Amino acid sequence: MGALAVHLKASYMQLRIYIWLVVIFILLGRLTEYIVGIFTDNEHSRALADGNLLLLILLLIAVVLPLSYYKRIVHLGASRKQYFLGLQFVNVVWAVLIALFNSVWPLLEENVFYKNTVNLIKAFHWNEFGVAGSFLYQTFFYLMAMALISMLVTSYYHIVGWLLWALIIVAIPTGTAIPSLRVHVVSFFKALLFNDSLLAGVGFNLVLFLVFVTGGWLFTRGRVH
Repeated sequence: MGALAVHLKASYMQLRIYIWLVVIFILLGRLTEYIVGIFTDNEHSRALADGNLLLLILLLIAVVLPLSYYKRIVHLGASRKQYFLGLQFVNVVWAVLIALFNSVWPLLEENVFYKNTVNLIKAFHWNEFGVAGSFLYQTFFYLMAMALISMLVTSYYHIVGWLLWALIIVAIPTGTAIPSLRVHVVSFFKALLFNDSLLAGVGFNLVLFLVFVTGGWLFTRGRVH
C-alpha cells in the first residue's frame, strides 16, 4: 500500500499545475458570473455545474500521466507493471473523488445555494438511482472513459494504436450517418449512458473498463519509450 501511496503523491506532483489551473478556471468563471449578475438580470441563466467542470481533471490525468509520468517513473527504476498498477490506483482514487463530489455537490447547489445549473448527472438520469447509485454509476463510467483515453494515448507508438484512433474517428460519424447503423450506435450509447438499470449500466461500463485496461496493459508491456 505504501508503494501505491507513493504513486499517488508522485502523480499529483506531476499534475498539480493542471489541477490548480482547472480549479482557478472554475473560480474565475463563477466570479465573472457573479459580477455580471450584479449588473444584469441573469435569474434564468444556467451554467454548467461546478462538479461537471472538475471532469477536466480526469481527462488531464488520462492524457498526461501515460505521456510524462511513465517516462519519469520508469527512468527511476520502476517496472512497467509497477507503473501500470500505480496508474490504475491513481485513476480509481480520482474517479471516486470526482464521483463523490458530483453526487453530493448538486444537493448543496439546489438546497443551500439555490443555483440553477446544467448538470450532466441529471442529463444522464443517474440521479434517479439515488446518491449511492449515482456515485456508483459515475465511478465506473469515469474509470471506463479514463481507461479508454489512457489506452489510446499509450498506443501512440504502435501501428495498432494509430489504427484504433482511425477506427474510432471514422466509426462515430459513419455510424450516425448510415440509418441501418445509427440504431446500433444509439443503442450502444443508451446502454452506456442512459441505462434504466443501475446493475446493467454499471456492468456494461465495467466490461468496457476491463477491455480497455487489458488493451492499455498490452501497449504498456511493449512500450520502449
